[in-house]
Amino acid sequence: MNTIKTTMKKSQQIKLIVVGVLCLVSMVYGAWQVWSRIPERAAQFAAYRAAIETFETLTELRVEQAIPLTPEQANDYMDAEKVLANYKDDKPLPPSKYDRLINFWVWFIGGFSGIPFAIWPFVKYRSGGWVLDSQGTLRSPKGERYGPDQIADIDMTTWRGFINPQASNKSTWQAKLKLQDNRSLVLDDYLWEGMSKIIAHYAHQFHPDAWDETGEPIESGIQQAAASLKDESKSS
Repeated sequence: MNTIKTTMKKSQQIKLIVVGVLCLVSMVYGAWQVWSRIPERAAQFAAYRAAIETFETLTELRVEQAIPLTPEQANDYMDAEKVLANYKDDKPLPPSKYDRLINFWVWFIGGFSGIPFAIWPFVKYRSGGWVLDSQGTLRSPKGERYGPDQIADIDMTTWRGFINPQASNKSTWQAKLKLQDNRSLVLDDYLWEGMSKIIAHYAHQFHPDAWDETGEPIESGIQQAAASLKDESKSS
């Protein structure tokens, strides 16, 4: 038997990369809002309000009270006119009191906290996925090893929905390897490229009447397994 190695499926890698990029964009957007855009909006509104107050005060002096403006007051008056002219068609509004909180906790912290979840699978499985070597020893992505004498059976009930057509869509990608100590290992073909070959190996080893060497179903054996499952469900 040749060694069989699995790798994380490209679809999973792309999904994690997309999630990571979205989290990074969220974090950058939140940071820009909190430390740049919101202070800028607050400063614009403060300048606009100050310009209105200056303009109204000096207009009252010049027009209603007929008091001549000093050179400094005249400069302030012209500066206020320029500021008001700049915002003639788009008056600045003050940031909401919740803007900073929302952008910090939802966009910045939310994006920041999501990045480790996108990166962790690449770190966790950097040494590879499942490996079934030529001696029949199975190594998990965590580095755990299971020799041939430790593996008792494989549960193919949900695999591809042949035996149990009512199985959930997620479980049709999975088979459960049963160990001698009554533990079980989930072999997930949805996550791992090449996992179907490992599943096929054990399926044919333990149930040669239902599965051939490539993991394809043998009709007579599948029908018998389905009938046994139905009897078990009735008795329970």
